Parts: sequence; C-alpha cells; structure tokens
Amino acid sequence: MPRGSDSSGRRIRAPRGTIRPHPGFDEEAALAQVRTLYRALQRPVDTAAVISVLTKYTLHERKYVEDVYNVQHEPKLQHALRAAFSYNAQATLLALLQWQNQFLAAAARRALVARPTDKATLIELFCGQSQDELRDMVRTYDRLHSRPLQAELRAQLNGELRQLALALTALNRDQSASPGDNAARELAGRLAAAGQGRDVEMFISVFSTAGYPLLRRAFELLPEVNPSHADIQTVIRASFGGDIRTGLLAVAQCVADQPGYFAERLYRAMRGLGTDDTALIRILVSRAENDLQNIKDAYHQRYGKSLAAAVEDDTSGTYWHCLRAIIKP
Repeated sequence: MPRGSDSSGRRIRAPRGTIRPHPGFDEEAALAQVRTLYRALQRPVDTAAVISVLTKYTLHERKYVEDVYNVQHEPKLQHALRAAFSYNAQATLLALLQWQNQFLAAAARRALVARPTDKATLIELFCGQSQDELRDMVRTYDRLHSRPLQAELRAQLNGELRQLALALTALNRDQSASPGDNAARELAGRLAAAGQGRDVEMFISVFSTAGYPLLRRAFELLPEVNPSHADIQTVIRASFGGDIRTGLLAVAQCVADQPGYFAERLYRAMRGLGTDDTALIRILVSRAENDLQNIKDAYHQRYGKSLAAAVEDDTSGTYWHCLRAIIKP
C-alpha cells in the first residue's frame, strides 16, 4: 500500500497548518521576539508588530516567548495585550496564548453553561478532534472544574445526543492499525442493517469505538453492500432526525473529510446577517497548526471563494488583521 494512502489505496492528504515550527528556535530567538513585543506594546501600540509575532510562531514557541517576556517585564504579556487590544482582536490574541487543551476545555465549559446549551459547539468539539486531543480536553476539563465533563453532559443534555456525547467522551475509540477490507465490509453491512432498522444504539456504539481508518473504509464500501446503495450520510438522514442526526452526520463528515467539516462550520459561522465570532476564532486558532491549509482548500472548493475573502467580508479592522495573519492567504 502506498505511503499516505488508506486501505482502498486512495491518497490521503497530510494535514497542513498555516503556522509551522521554526527549527532551532531558542532563547536568543525568543529574546528577540520579546524585545519586538515590548516595543510594540508601548503607546502608540504597533498592532501590526504584535500580530506578526503572535501569528508567526507555533504555540510552544509563543509560550516560550511569553515566559521570557513575563520574567523581564511588567505587566505580564496577557495583561499588556488586554490593555492594548479590545473585543474580538483581544480575544483572538489571547486565544493564541492558551494551551490547546485548556482552550478547548474552556470552549466546552461555555457551551455547557450557555442557555440554551450550545449543542453545535459541543458536537464540533467532540467530533472534530483527534482521540488524543479529545482525551487531553476531557482530562483538562475534569481537572479544572468541580464536576467532571461526563457528569455535566448527563446534567445538561438529554436523549440520544447525550448518549452520543457520553460515548465519544468515554474515549474508547480503537487506535490500532488500519484493518483489512473484510472487517470494513462486515462493518458496512452492519451499518446498512442498522440504518434500515433505525438502530441508533448501534450507530452510537460504532461511531464512538471504531477507528477512523476502519470507519472510512466501511463508508466507502457501504453503497456496495447496502440494498438501497445509499452512502452513509444519506442513510443517517433517512434513518434519524433532530440532534442525533446532526451529531452522527458530524462524526461521518469528520471521518470522511475533516477539513470539509470545518470548512462548513466556518461557512455557517459567517453566513447570514451576524457572525459567530466565537466559533470563527475557535476554529481558526485551534486548527492553525494542524490542518488550516487543508480547510482553506476545502472552503474554496465548496464555496467558490477563498476563506480569507469570506472572513474579510465579515470582519474588519484589527480583528480582521489578526485573523488574516492566522489564515495566511
């Protein structure tokens, strides 16, 4: 099997971030960036210089710079940013200085305490992260809050969506190597039968425990073994409704095309009269070092417009310059 392919031989594009590591980044390099930041944060603030530093380097490099800055200067860097920036620009720059697990755990907390509960964000957080990212988020949430995440889910959600959320955050997904076609074909047959029988319990079990390579290949084989020849998304839409359909579709989309899933989430954040700035910042910051370049490609392919152009149409001023520096058109 060619390297970088799944069990069907289909080429899988490697994740590509817009913010990449700088080999050899060391204390001397960090000191240079601290000097730049300190000068830029004096009045009048050089917003372009601040944005450039905080969007050029990876999170680990940024945190290194922050540590050095905080040893040398008062007020500390995050306090200085709060004084120099406001509203969404401030939120974006502060998000860039949060560890990923803390950033996502905080997003989950906000979604859970919102009234009504922000189910769309919870679905994104639980379906759109790798197993390792999800594990870190769950453990961080449990450590930071008096009630564990699963207890909060039991309290704030209900019905089949609660079952799915609990199953995903139980962290039982198989992380073993890609299986062969026999296992994938057998699973495809089970999914076809479960769709016909509207067996949501089976869907939740499979979608929360099977590895992504097995699921991806089973989805590819599903039309061959399904009496209706329907694909997985058609099966889900025909068999289920409401929140559980949304949740299962999110898992299926992330398995088949994760960049496409996030491209759609970004499109939904910007469509219509208002902009969901919280979602826009969360997705762009959390995916910047992972697969934002792939998401940009998927957005352009789906909507016939570059992601940068879409974001520019919906934002302005310093906030737009922050997001543009993350997107890197």
